[in-house]
Amino acid sequence: MSFWSADQESVVEDQSEFVSGFPKNSSIKIDSTSKLQVIQALDNGQCKSDIAREYGVHPQTISSIYKQKESIIKKYNHKYNLLKKICSINLEQKLLDWFEEQTKIGNDITDDHLRIKAQDLLEGLSEEFTCIDDWLCSFRTRHNISKYTVDNVCNVKAKEDWKNFHNSLETKYVYIGGVCALSHSLDVNGFLSGQDADSYVSLMFTVNILGSDKRELAVVGKDLMDTESHVRSLPVNYYYCANSQINYSVVLSYLTKWENELASKGNHVFLVLDIPESLIENLCFDNIRIIGTRNLRYVKSILEKIVDCYKYQYRRLQISRTLTYGKDNTSFMEYIHMIGMAWYNTPEKYIRSLCFPPGDGSLYFNVKEDSDTDHSISRWCKIYNVPMNLENCSETLDKYIFCDSKLPCFYCGHLDESMPATEVLTQKVCHSTSGMEAYQAMKRIVSYLQAESAGTSIMKYAKYLENHLEYGALLQMHQIIASSNNPI
Repeated sequence: MSFWSADQESVVEDQSEFVSGFPKNSSIKIDSTSKLQVIQALDNGQCKSDIAREYGVHPQTISSIYKQKESIIKKYNHKYNLLKKICSINLEQKLLDWFEEQTKIGNDITDDHLRIKAQDLLEGLSEEFTCIDDWLCSFRTRHNISKYTVDNVCNVKAKEDWKNFHNSLETKYVYIGGVCALSHSLDVNGFLSGQDADSYVSLMFTVNILGSDKRELAVVGKDLMDTESHVRSLPVNYYYCANSQINYSVVLSYLTKWENELASKGNHVFLVLDIPESLIENLCFDNIRIIGTRNLRYVKSILEKIVDCYKYQYRRLQISRTLTYGKDNTSFMEYIHMIGMAWYNTPEKYIRSLCFPPGDGSLYFNVKEDSDTDHSISRWCKIYNVPMNLENCSETLDKYIFCDSKLPCFYCGHLDESMPATEVLTQKVCHSTSGMEAYQAMKRIVSYLQAESAGTSIMKYAKYLENHLEYGALLQMHQIIASSNNPI
């Protein structure tokens, strides 16, 4: 979404404004092969200005090359004939399609692999392929393909362990998953004025390593919603929990739903899940094989970057909404829809590039200038002309993305965070009475209803019964403790 002020809206009126975007004195040198390609492109009817932009030169440079067409072809006749044959078999597109396919499935491609594939495509031509090596360099430049060098910060062993793991499996059935907390209602104006978020939600996400199947988020919050009229249409799986944290019951319910879906299709998946190992030990499914990150530590870094990208997408939506509608008076239901939208806006290619990092010396599509990899709110504001005071709050604005990074998002205790009666019972050795057993049974029912996102009216009466049974259980406990003369 772009935001324009009145003085920014203008239309290109004349040729001088049109060509002003091109460099006046280009220092870029066009080699012989590129000159021949320029001539071919013009002969095929391609626009001169488009060619100039592709090579990063002024349109006048392209005109000058074409004026020398005859002498250039005569001088480089051998290469020109070879280029014509290359065009006749559409080498450019075939090589590009093959490269995209190989990088998509995680194969490392080097200069030698690219040259061998081009030789296979050119099989039958009499000329030696080595006389067009400069064409390969030009091919890489045109499609923004760079050579990868290993980052010293990267844990090579962890990277190799992860690569060996997913290489032995069918990649589309390998998933990764993690959790994070999100201060969903803290808008940018509130953050810049020093406000704290009064509430938050916890998220659990799963996605296959190709990035093509982003499963619906599991969202846990303390706001009750009427399931009959709203939840069925939500873009997420919403669970109510008083502490807004994901617990074992939520994980079990979320994965059970996925298990049933996989069973109906006869599919089996591997899920590398970054949650406490103690919880994974209790999760057992026929169609989902769950693996912890203890021996696949590289997945942790992948998940961290996915969370960063997701939060960038969410904050961007928050700023856009505030600027579009003015004061932020968003309802919880609208926040839920923004949460789901931000997840589906997380780029597939970004997730895939994280899960399939190239090896040293490998070729890859360079997306360094792509905003998908730069999770900076201030940079986004500049690109889309968003009217923010970037000079005064640029760093603070970018901190807004991760303002909730330290919030707890996982509850590893019992199903409910506040169980005073149960805690006392575990500390005191005593026999429970019928009142205590009733209260414990009611707590299990409430936990089940919460995990199943029961309706507001049902939860209201369930909590009412729980509160009254807790009072009776506490009275009986007090009697037991008092009779044993063992104070708390």
